[in-house]
Amino acid sequence: MSAERQEGMGVVYRRVIGLDMHPDVFSAAALSGPDAQRAEIHWVHDRVSTAQLESWLQRYVQPEDLIVIEASGNTFATIDRIRAVGRQALILESFRAGQIRKTYCTTDKTSAVKLARVYLSGLAHEVWTPDETTRARREVLFSHRRTVQDTTRARNRIRGWIRDHGIRSPSGLRLTQPAGLQGVLSIRSWTPTQQMLIHQLFTDLWQAEARRKKLRAFMAEEVSTNPNILQLVRLLGIRHITAYALAAIIGDINRFRTPKQLVAYVGLNPRVQLSGNGGFIGSLAHTGRSDLRTLLIQAAHSILRYGTGPTHKWALKLVYRKGRNLAACAVARKLLVACWYLLQGHFTPLQEIAETLQVKIHKLASAIGRSRICELGFPSLTAFETKTKELLVT
Repeated sequence: MSAERQEGMGVVYRRVIGLDMHPDVFSAAALSGPDAQRAEIHWVHDRVSTAQLESWLQRYVQPEDLIVIEASGNTFATIDRIRAVGRQALILESFRAGQIRKTYCTTDKTSAVKLARVYLSGLAHEVWTPDETTRARREVLFSHRRTVQDTTRARNRIRGWIRDHGIRSPSGLRLTQPAGLQGVLSIRSWTPTQQMLIHQLFTDLWQAEARRKKLRAFMAEEVSTNPNILQLVRLLGIRHITAYALAAIIGDINRFRTPKQLVAYVGLNPRVQLSGNGGFIGSLAHTGRSDLRTLLIQAAHSILRYGTGPTHKWALKLVYRKGRNLAACAVARKLLVACWYLLQGHFTPLQEIAETLQVKIHKLASAIGRSRICELGFPSLTAFETKTKELLVT
């Protein structure tokens, strides 16, 4: 997309409109010029009602103008509204855009001008706008993460309650089952008030666990019905939740031209700092998608613990030389590179289902549940697993 157009003997630059969006109001500034320093400010609109966004766009913004927005919580919804009226828009990385500001004066008007200048400078990276399907997957994934956190907190509250009363938690106590409640109540003689509080603690845990299972079943069902995502479970260490997370975070694999770009996006690349005669190549850069990076490192630890084959042997040698944590990061990076090749269609077709893959398929069916599988038209779990195997082989 060209930033300028020829008109007569001169050059007329396309206007870049910085949009500082808030839930109730927004500010905008229109600039044009060859670069950020020589850009001319045409107009600045301040504190316009967000409800008037569509009418404001049609009145003041031309179809050839480019609107730039800093990434925030409501950015994707704003982008949808802008594109619905036929205007062009893109999202700028919030970290780089936030670095360029005046410390002594920051208002919505100056922020709008700053966004346009940042784009014209070419220093800010564009944020990919996910499609509707990818956005929905991310919402499901983030909801699942929150339910896992809620479940963990609820378990710890119950264990903490027991410890606070000077009692060691009995071994083998399954807190998510009704027997867990009866086990805690039978530990000692509780007062009626204490019994009421214990019931509340267990109710919170059971509700969080029910939400977690429902979201896990939803993700497992989508993985089983989408051949592109299902192929990811072929890789050692990846089951349906990690496969779903890869599809949700990566989105369109074609936006990564090389595996290195995908590794950097997730943040599994080493930090490099070289200057003069000094410098170092150190640990992970700790940038990018920490949510997906965490899942891949967990998968890598699983490979180190239970894996077999050449990759496992290579990782064990690295454990002895560099330590388990560094080896897990290296395995996670290799795993992500393998995901890139698989999603690009560069893997050889699967000829047979190995035993480890059969276990994954069985756990996938168990996560969905027998009742839901029957609703999908399968007479049994075995029939569902057979169909899933056929999708993997074809």
